[in-house]
Amino acid sequence: MNDIKVAEILARYGLSTTKSLGQNFLKDSAVLQSIADAAEGDYILEIGAGIGSLTNLLCQKAKKAVTIEIDRSLEPLLSAQVAEENHRFIWQDVLKCDLQTLAREEFGGKCTVVGNLPYYITTEILLLLLKNIDCWDQAILMVQQEVAERLLAQSGKEYRAASVWMQGLCDGEILFDVPPHCFHPAPHVRSAVVRLKPKTEHPDPKGFIAFAQAAFAARRKMFASSAAVQGLLYTDKAGLCALLEQAGLPQNARAETFSPQEFALLFQLAQNLKDKF
Repeated sequence: MNDIKVAEILARYGLSTTKSLGQNFLKDSAVLQSIADAAEGDYILEIGAGIGSLTNLLCQKAKKAVTIEIDRSLEPLLSAQVAEENHRFIWQDVLKCDLQTLAREEFGGKCTVVGNLPYYITTEILLLLLKNIDCWDQAILMVQQEVAERLLAQSGKEYRAASVWMQGLCDGEILFDVPPHCFHPAPHVRSAVVRLKPKTEHPDPKGFIAFAQAAFAARRKMFASSAAVQGLLYTDKAGLCALLEQAGLPQNARAETFSPQEFALLFQLAQNLKDKF
């Protein structure tokens, strides 16, 4: 399959990519098709439109597709490129979007989320999705390769709070890597497409995320001595030691040694100590 002439199409409308918005548009037709093929479900929410190439592929398989796009300057181009009756644009910053209301009003329930996420706000978008995890049942997302590896890390230097809250709430996998030459303009890093599916049973997202972030505020110190976790749970070292004992974990353990599953167990036990986070 041939590359899409992204630069030529943008130039036709007097446009260019905007660095401040993290715009690196996919031009590789095979990669675009692979992303569309991975997106399952009748209702699709797309984050960022690019020049509409993926949007059109998603419309071909969905009953309804909605795209959130922040860059209003793309409207003339996208209006011409995407004219499917089962699609509409929402011209808004995704981070200011009420996903609960959108999913209810546009889809009447859950949707599949698809997006080539801007690198500079990847974490913020992931947190938005996870905090609204009941709105979607699958996400196919393009992220920086090292971010994908960090999200799915089980241990080691890449194991972070993000690894914990992602794996505690979702089952995830890397579908394939995408080299820089597949984009216009080419980024300086490799990318990867990941599939995320919310776990059938998962902790309260907002509370669990706060818990993981507090624990990793001092990841190399003893968990029971963490001032951040003590403050979050309104308890002291003795209280955290009791929590660890309930979970069958060593009282001198550090946060970075706990698996995402052990964090989820600790969080569930912690809810007995504190009603809300």
